[in-house]
Amino acid sequence: MTRNVLMDCDPGIDDAIAITELIANQDDLNILGITTVGGNQTLDYVTNNAKKLMSFFDKKIDVASGCDKPLVKDLYTAGEIHGETGMDGYDFGNDYQNYPLASANAIEFMKQKIDSVEQLEIIATAPLTNVALLFKTYPEVINKINHLYIMGGSLEQGNITAAAEFNFFVDPDAAKIVFDAGIPITMSGLHMTEDKAYFTTEDIEELKNHGRVGEMCYALMNFYHNAEKQVGVTKSPMHDICAVASFLKPELFTGKTYSVAIITDDNLRGMSLADKRLQPEVKNQVNVLMDAKREEFRDFLYESINKLN
Repeated sequence: MTRNVLMDCDPGIDDAIAITELIANQDDLNILGITTVGGNQTLDYVTNNAKKLMSFFDKKIDVASGCDKPLVKDLYTAGEIHGETGMDGYDFGNDYQNYPLASANAIEFMKQKIDSVEQLEIIATAPLTNVALLFKTYPEVINKINHLYIMGGSLEQGNITAAAEFNFFVDPDAAKIVFDAGIPITMSGLHMTEDKAYFTTEDIEELKNHGRVGEMCYALMNFYHNAEKQVGVTKSPMHDICAVASFLKPELFTGKTYSVAIITDDNLRGMSLADKRLQPEVKNQVNVLMDAKREEFRDFLYESINKLN
């Protein structure tokens, strides 16, 4: 059965690898579109990066640009990790400049795509600004979304503050709206992506043996890995691939169901708090991924890349 899916992202090196994995496995998918939002870099950069990937893969998938800043906060980017363009490390050339932008209004674009199908799923690997605005503008779409696969949050460590992961830190108000919408969520948080779903230096080197697409992924991931080493990260977590892999191959992960609250107060901005009491107050039902079969997770990326060569 063909699954309808939208991907909302902010490419971003790990977003780029996640998009690669999604496109490689699209035989049983109807990819309705890719929407972009300000996050890892400013909106212009991340939108161009999505167009670069579509041009590289010679795919005719609609790309729409969305919100350039969070609902309430100022935009906080991650150029120190992803580079000046947000996707440094590989020369994609200039062909992307001819790739058409389907819409400069991702909210209307998403609404039209949702209206065109009976049911769908959304993969979100960025600050949740676009998704939150969609839900607030068109609450009727909520009943058509089977599941959200989100990279964001953490049950343990943060990476921007002690409490907060990047995506939820950038737009905590949007994350709260999305988590309170009542849609089933699978959450890939830092507690899992950093410690369970990482790539080693050797894993990244292996990418060079996987053709043209592997070379591209190697160049991006090597840049990312070297940038992360500068801030003390010795493994190379590919956070956003987890959201795509959990959508495509959920058996790679194990999870626990929690009711998860998103904190918007400035002191704990972006913290995701799971209610672990014996009798929790159930506000939502989130499948929080806790563990990954790391080697199978890694090999699934290699297998996916090979399909594209």
